[in-house]
Amino acid sequence: MKELGISKEQLRKLVRGKKSNPKILKQDLSDDTFKFGIVGDTHLCSIHEKLNELHTFYEICRKEKIEVVVHAGDVLAGINVYRGQEFEVHTLGAKKQVDYVAKNYPKVKGIKTYFILGNHDMVYWHRMGIDVGDMISTQREDMVYLGQYQGDLFINGIDIRLVHPDKSGAYAVSYNLQKMAEQIPSGKKPHIFIAGHYHTSLYFFYRLIHLFQAGCFEDQSLFLLRKGINPTIGGWTVKVRIAKDKTILSITPTFIPFIERRDRWKKR
Repeated sequence: MKELGISKEQLRKLVRGKKSNPKILKQDLSDDTFKFGIVGDTHLCSIHEKLNELHTFYEICRKEKIEVVVHAGDVLAGINVYRGQEFEVHTLGAKKQVDYVAKNYPKVKGIKTYFILGNHDMVYWHRMGIDVGDMISTQREDMVYLGQYQGDLFINGIDIRLVHPDKSGAYAVSYNLQKMAEQIPSGKKPHIFIAGHYHTSLYFFYRLIHLFQAGCFEDQSLFLLRKGINPTIGGWTVKVRIAKDKTILSITPTFIPFIERRDRWKKR
C-alpha cells in the first residue's frame, strides 16, 4: 500500500464505495402554474389575413381555459410598407383599418389580449402621428395596449417581454433571437422573450431566457414570395410552472399550426 501511496483506511473506503443518499430538491417542486397564448403578425385588412384560423386559435384557448393572449405586433396591415402593398389590402386608412380590427379581431368572453405595435401598425405613427394602438384599445376593452415595438406584461411575477424587431430573417431561424438575447444585460433579462415580425415559429432556452418566435396569421404575400419566405401560420399555448421565488421551473410550449389542406386528399 505504501507503493500505492494510500493508507489502509483509504483502501477500505475505496473497496466499500461511496454511499449514496439522494434527496428530493423540494425547491424544484411546485404546482403553481398559469397558461397563456401567443399570436403575432395578424395583419388584419390584408387580403392574405387568416381570420378563420385566428378565431379558431382563440376558441382553442377558450377551451383550454386560457385567459391571456399576447400579440407580438403587426395587428393590422398598414399601407405602403413595401412597394405594391396597396394592391394587397382590402381596407384603406387608419380609422377604417382600426374599425375593421375592432369589429373582426376575436372577442372571447374571459380572454384579454395584450398587444404591441409592429412596423405595419407604426406606418400611421411615422407618417401622420396616429397611434393605432390607442385607437384599438379605446374601441376594445379586451385589447390592452402595451407600447410601440416593445412591451412587458407581468403574470404572477413572471416578466413576459414582447418585441417586434426590424431585422430581416437570417440564414438560421434562431440566429436573430440569439443575438437579441445576447444584447440584454443580465440584470434586465425577462423570463420570457417573444418576437414577432419574422412570420416563423420557434422556441428555445438561452441565457436563462425562454425565447419564442410567435408565428403569424397572414398567408404568403408577394413581398414574402419575393423573399423566399413561406410563413408559419399558427400560435402558441404555453404552460408555465413557477417557484415560490417567482422563477420559472418549467415551460410547456405547444405550437398549434394551421396547415393548408386545399386539394390535399383529392390528389391521392
